[in-house]
Amino acid sequence: MMPNAPARLTGKFVDLRPLAESDLDRRLEMVNDREVQKLHIGVVADTNTKFDMESWFYALQEDPFSEQWAIETKDGKYIGDIDLHSINVIRGEAWISPMIGDLEFTATPAYRREAIQLITEYAFQQHGITKLQIDIPSTDRQGLEILSELGFVVVEETMFDFIHDVQTVTLAATPETFRRS
Repeated sequence: MMPNAPARLTGKFVDLRPLAESDLDRRLEMVNDREVQKLHIGVVADTNTKFDMESWFYALQEDPFSEQWAIETKDGKYIGDIDLHSINVIRGEAWISPMIGDLEFTATPAYRREAIQLITEYAFQQHGITKLQIDIPSTDRQGLEILSELGFVVVEETMFDFIHDVQTVTLAATPETFRRS
């Protein structure tokens, strides 16, 4: 986390708080779920180990250009997270990687939309980001719709997995194009 990061970003459906070591066991279950992988990557991926998860977490804790935010429901249930990364590595730019790993909360787009909205507002207001980008698979129709509603526009589409006909769609928002839902 950045030194001046707030302890919590608060919404109507979800709150974002710093990802904690105590979240890692549940996160490991989520990222190893094949349906979660298909939603967020577009294809089934390799299985992660506890060592992989801890290595990822500790490496990112030392990265001054990255923040990991847990997404939790109003009753305190951890349902996924958002990585805000590459913050100002290129001046004014950053990337987000959201993951809702509890698929019950993807049935309605409200949780995911609000989590992305909260981190986007935070990136623009707290970090002075002028271009926020995200990569998602072309198979994630709900994600593409949410991002479009929030004012993200497609910047590029590249082939990710030709066997499964999955493209990586890169979208970007600026403070001018961003729309609160």
